[in-house]
Amino acid sequence: MQITTKSNLFYKVKKNEDISDICRKFKVDEYSLKTLNQISQIQANDVILIPKPYEHVYVVKPLDTYEKIANTLGVSVDKIKEVTKGKKMYIGQRIVF
Repeated sequence: MQITTKSNLFYKVKKNEDISDICRKFKVDEYSLKTLNQISQIQANDVILIPKPYEHVYVVKPLDTYEKIANTLGVSVDKIKEVTKGKKMYIGQRIVF
């Protein structure tokens, strides 16, 4: 079952589906799916939020820099600065773009 709101897609996990299956189905990466939902595993009947295919979700870790995050996600440093509005990042901050 899929429920779409203005900007989000909620999905009810089917029996025998795993995270990889859902990522392939919606063309999203596992890291973004897990981070957005703050999960490491799923089970049947869980309702999860599906990130947009072009959307990345990253949680800032200790010692992260703009450069390190950009390299991890394969985007430019300017893109990270644009999304964070050039403000200081903090541990646990979610960067979504």
